[in-house]
Amino acid sequence: MSFLDELSPFEAIPCIDIEELKTVDPSSFFNDRCMSLKELSSKKFIDFYQEQRRMRYGHEGLLPSEYVHEYHKIKNEWQRKVATVSVRGDLVVIVLKHVQMFQHIYKRLEGLPISATHNLDNEELVFDALRENLCKKFLGNEHESLWIEKKGLTLDTRFETYNYYSHVDTNMEKMNNRWRTKKGVNRLLKDTTLKCRKLTQPDIAVEQINNAFLTWKRDVEKTKWLSKGMADAITKYDYWNDPAVEYYLFEYGSVPVGLIVYLLVNEKIGYQLVNKSIDHMVYEEDVDVPDEVRKRIGAYMHYVTMKDLQEREVVDTFAGGAMGTRKASLGIHKAIMNDSSFGVEIYER
Repeated sequence: MSFLDELSPFEAIPCIDIEELKTVDPSSFFNDRCMSLKELSSKKFIDFYQEQRRMRYGHEGLLPSEYVHEYHKIKNEWQRKVATVSVRGDLVVIVLKHVQMFQHIYKRLEGLPISATHNLDNEELVFDALRENLCKKFLGNEHESLWIEKKGLTLDTRFETYNYYSHVDTNMEKMNNRWRTKKGVNRLLKDTTLKCRKLTQPDIAVEQINNAFLTWKRDVEKTKWLSKGMADAITKYDYWNDPAVEYYLFEYGSVPVGLIVYLLVNEKIGYQLVNKSIDHMVYEEDVDVPDEVRKRIGAYMHYVTMKDLQEREVVDTFAGGAMGTRKASLGIHKAIMNDSSFGVEIYER
């Protein structure tokens, strides 16, 4: 049974026909015709798109957490949408991003189009129509980039660490007794003052950690990019009512010393949305947390959460990229904790 057969008559109605795609105003199409990833109706299409990308390109095919429906229940980012294009009885799924950088405003295609009937010719027809009128730039992984280059587009930007990836079982094998001893994890596991709780009800510690982290970014890192929107969304979300979200709170005695948040898509893919620990937090008052805990907390938090995810039979996890002001330090930590990273390239017509 094809993906088309799984759709209801209403779901099978395309957002746009390919002929209209060649002439439609880009802003009108994006604002009025594309599906918001916050809407439940988008989930079937973005899940299909992600599953097909995984089959074609391996784990490097999956787009980051910001492109799954579950993420937008926590923090809706209207700049990312999914759409369907009618082509000769077929339905082709595309993912778009609205980009606005100062005076530069344009639409970007996030990965190549994917046909519901696996028709590569229809996918190319949609790509050509998007290139002709609607999209200025095109994002692709290593495999897609080879195809895009053959279409004659020019390389604009390369991101080497677009996302960090771990196969959960493989990652747990790496964190054997030797690794845990070297990283100080075993010592922390024996410390009964240090505990982890999976939150099942509202907890003020979430807000406390987010505030302490924002203070560290402002006063210590001295960056203007505070990520306050995401912090507020994580604080306000009704996580205790959503089985697809897991909040891991780490405490040393009564002091909140860490928070990791995972988004679980279809119970198999884990996206790490938050990873904050005491070494990057500043409280208004001094807190009594030993240097050993401050130094080793990152590895300890990673091990504890991955162990829980393995027990839940989560297969793969993605920890986000390392770009911008914290690329060096953040990239080192993520490289140590995860199996690998991968990049993407952006092309311009």
